[in-house]
Amino acid sequence: MSSLDTKFGKRKTVNMNEDIAQELNKLANLQGRTLYSLINEIGIYALEANKQGFSLEDAVKAKKLMQSARRSRMVLVNQDLWYFASSEAMKASKSKWTKLIRDSSQWQANVFLTGSSDVEFIGSVRRLLADFFWDCGEATLEAGQRGEDLALRLAFVPEMPLEHTQGLFKAFEGMFNAHGYVATDSTVEPGFLTIVFKKVNESVSAKR
Repeated sequence: MSSLDTKFGKRKTVNMNEDIAQELNKLANLQGRTLYSLINEIGIYALEANKQGFSLEDAVKAKKLMQSARRSRMVLVNQDLWYFASSEAMKASKSKWTKLIRDSSQWQANVFLTGSSDVEFIGSVRRLLADFFWDCGEATLEAGQRGEDLALRLAFVPEMPLEHTQGLFKAFEGMFNAHGYVATDSTVEPGFLTIVFKKVNESVSAKR
C-alpha cells in the first residue's frame, strides 16, 4: 500500500491489488532487484510515455503489434518505393503477383483478423486498417443494404497508382475469403476502393 497527498493536504491510503503486488514481487525477484526499484522504474516510464502523448497501455499494445507484424514477415519500406515496386510487379506478372498477394493476405488474416461474430470480425478489420494502412485517409466498413453483406470503402493518398490499388483489392479479397466472405461488387480506381462482401460461412478461393 502507499499514501498519497489529496488536494486538501491530507494523506490517503491506497491499496494495491494483492494479485498484482504478488506478480510484481515475483518479477522483481527474477530480475534480482527490489519491488520498490521496479515500481519506481515503471513510474519513470509512465511519465515519459505521458510526455510523448501516449500511455503505458498504448506502449504495450504497440509492442504486441510489432511482434505480430514480425511474425507475419512484414517490413517497413518507403511509400514511393513500395508503390513503384508493387506496380511494376503487377505489370510484369499479374498472375504470379496476385497469387503472392493472396497467399500473404490469407496468412495475415489468420494473424490479425479474429472474431466469432460479424461484429468482432468488423472490429478486427478496423484495427488492422488503423494499425497498418497509414496511407489510408478514410476507411469505413459497415453492414450493406442486405444484412449479410459488408461494404468496405477505402480512400488512400491520390498518388497511389492504379496497379497498386488493384493489388490492395486482391489483398482485401484474400483476407475476407479466409473468413468466409466473397466479393460481389467493387470499384477500383487509383487510390480508391469500394468492395461489397457477402458471407458464405466457409473459407473460399478468390478468383485469380
